[in-house]
Amino acid sequence: MAIVRVLVAVACALVLTAPNTAAAPSQDDHRPAAMTMRYQAGDLVAVVHAPRALVGVRPLVFTHDVSATVLVRRGAVVVLVHDPSSLTRHHELWREVSAGTGPLAERFGGFAGHFVVAQP
Repeated sequence: MAIVRVLVAVACALVLTAPNTAAAPSQDDHRPAAMTMRYQAGDLVAVVHAPRALVGVRPLVFTHDVSATVLVRRGAVVVLVHDPSSLTRHHELWREVSAGTGPLAERFGGFAGHFVVAQP
């Protein structure tokens, strides 16, 4: 019976001291709360800004201005496109990522299920 109590105490201690998986950095963690990845698919070029921890479903926002960091802090995945006239083509690439296909599927496959693509 004493062994069971010790095991329960150890399990509780592990749960209570487990590292936080939230996107915001802790005081001891100096990594940024966001990650930045660049992609090029043919003539389409963009930079993706996303929370470091993709938990749940996040809005996927396409923009061509520098508001990306503000949107990421609010929990969005942001695709910062270089050519605003190519937004529809970027939307299609990310619909393919969501389906597990297309040229970005290998690199951004971990994003599937964690974003919702808004209609243009």
